Amino acid sequence: MTKFLSSFLQPLAFLWLLLVLAALWELWHRRWRSALGAGLLAGVLSVIGATPLPARLLAGLERPYAAVQLAALPEADAVVMLGGLTAPSPQGVFGFDLDAEADRLVTALEAARQHKGRALVLGGGWNPYVPNPGEGELLRRLVSAWPVAPVPVHVLGLCRDTRDEAERTRKLAEAQGWKRIILVTSAGHMRRAEATFRRLGLEVVCLPCDFKGLVELQNERSNYLVPGLKGFELLERYLYEQVGWWVYRWRGWL
Repeated sequence: MTKFLSSFLQPLAFLWLLLVLAALWELWHRRWRSALGAGLLAGVLSVIGATPLPARLLAGLERPYAAVQLAALPEADAVVMLGGLTAPSPQGVFGFDLDAEADRLVTALEAARQHKGRALVLGGGWNPYVPNPGEGELLRRLVSAWPVAPVPVHVLGLCRDTRDEAERTRKLAEAQGWKRIILVTSAGHMRRAEATFRRLGLEVVCLPCDFKGLVELQNERSNYLVPGLKGFELLERYLYEQVGWWVYRWRGWL
């Protein structure tokens, strides 16, 4: 009961409760249109924030890569980790804060530690108008300070998007004579990333991580009475990838 009551401390849950109460109030006073409007809004919040629907949508993108095992992957010339797992933080020890996609770094480091690649490549970006060396360079400093990857570390520089990371990886591969890379990124992002890299002629072995949709479905509390932000976060990831896929296809990048 305590956890149930504490869930209403979330702003989204509090808004949902107000909408439910407003709908009931309008029904009591027989103001049908107003009751319908408040009820529909509360219903939308419930469907997105209190059902497994967003997790199922994102899991649909992740499931094709769920069976990949690091130990079974062939050796490659390099392990390439896509960026997007940090945020600038001048107050931090290394100048950044890790985001929810930090699994990418852990997975890439473990692949390098197991000698799945002869080099480690760190992607990433950040706003060029903010004075900082960029995500990849700061991650390289972390990897160098903690020598857990016994391979040379390369940085792609300030990349605008996945396409930019793919283009810079191709140039680096041509300069280094690489033929095959292991691509590390979130499972929900892997479909678009893999297609983008292959479009540029790179031989890609996929190493996904960060299975947020599938993990949420495996969670016994994937259904909630009171809506929370998790469903909206998962839906945002799904829509971002779907729209990104359409844009990349329209631009001829896939």
